[in-house]
Amino acid sequence: MTLLDVSDLEAGYETGQVLFGVDLSIDRDEVVSLLGRNGAGKTTTMRAIVGADEPQIRGGSITFDGHDLQAAQSYEIPKLGLSLVPEGRRCFSELTVEENIRLAANHANDPLDVATVFEQFPELNKMRNRLSKNMSGGEQQMLAIARSLVANPEMILLDEPCEGLAPYIVRRIESIIKEISDDRNVTVLLVEQNVAVAMAVADRHYIIDEGRIVDEVTTERLKTDTELRQEYLGV
Repeated sequence: MTLLDVSDLEAGYETGQVLFGVDLSIDRDEVVSLLGRNGAGKTTTMRAIVGADEPQIRGGSITFDGHDLQAAQSYEIPKLGLSLVPEGRRCFSELTVEENIRLAANHANDPLDVATVFEQFPELNKMRNRLSKNMSGGEQQMLAIARSLVANPEMILLDEPCEGLAPYIVRRIESIIKEISDDRNVTVLLVEQNVAVAMAVADRHYIIDEGRIVDEVTTERLKTDTELRQEYLGV
């Protein structure tokens, strides 16, 4: 059953158009990745889906669980069950771990119990009184995902969750993605420069290049098609 459907999406900024007829469809309980080189349009796609002030949507449709997202205000979209973990984490630096999570819970319709979230993230439980600004990048990334999860979403959009992280933290982020998908039945759309991470966690993959979806592939094909990876992903 389709949960998110993006059809013929056209979007851009004042300086020009970035997305040209983007189509993608994600079924409930899937983990799907959106892959492409820097500047291909990945983050613009994510921001358009969640109704960010920019980019400007110039055509097409975005439907989530039967709701027309273009008819919704940006503050209403999380309440429909769609949550974005943005690139750069954006935790509240002067709040503690627990305060960050509780703040997110307070703005959700049907939040998870905070204790349940700490069970999912035992690392954060050990530092629940630590200020976000005093955490490592990997710890902040876990906190950003935990803040999103406490809202009890049906779907999470993860924008570059492994960027700049040490390999052992990357493995932990991989396991978290699998856990929230398998244990919490949360659907995931993942943007990730690390193709190995995408292949480890995603069921299938869309490839975007110059603002257009150029292919949709299985993990098996992504692993074996070196020409495809080199042309569109540079790996």
